[in-house]
Amino acid sequence: MTHRVTRRGITAGAATAVAAAALTLLSTGAAHAAPDSVTWTDRIATVTRTVSDAAPKAGDTITVTTKFERSTSPDLQLNWVKDFHDACLTYVMDSAKVDDGTGARGVEPYLEIRPGFIAGDFMSTSYRVFVKPAGPVTFTAKYTVGASCNRGTPLSSGSSYQTSLGQGDCNSYGPFVTVAKDSDGGGVSTGSLGSLLGTGSSK
Repeated sequence: MTHRVTRRGITAGAATAVAAAALTLLSTGAAHAAPDSVTWTDRIATVTRTVSDAAPKAGDTITVTTKFERSTSPDLQLNWVKDFHDACLTYVMDSAKVDDGTGARGVEPYLEIRPGFIAGDFMSTSYRVFVKPAGPVTFTAKYTVGASCNRGTPLSSGSSYQTSLGQGDCNSYGPFVTVAKDSDGGGVSTGSLGSLLGTGSSK
């Protein structure tokens, strides 16, 4: 299956301003959330996965949102969704939600929780989840950044899903989280300024 992956970061035109802001944050130790997202398209759907802070520090809680979109019929039924993350991130209980435009609904107790992923089973829930051309479906979960996470090293993540139109296996597509070094004292790692500027590699 062929995927087209697009990383959404800070635009090149804003690089100078961002660099200045980053240096200010590094010098003051101020916390700074740096959201990041990646989008891919396959024959099933267009999927956008977003992390609320791609440069957190140990102890922070981050939110990961996976959005499924379709532009044509037929409607897409989601059977299950796996959210992959580094094992040093700990899932926050009761935070997994799915929203098909009618309001967020909890996934537990139909949620498998493992060190490297969580998996929502929508075939077992009392409701069914459909991605329609009229609107997207989002799957959201929160994680706590552990003290055991490697510092200054991008941690891979991604998603896989089974649907009425087939299965997608994109468990390493990102976005990537780089935990700040302890000496930084804030949410920006001195070793990840390139990532902050959106100059990371793309697949």
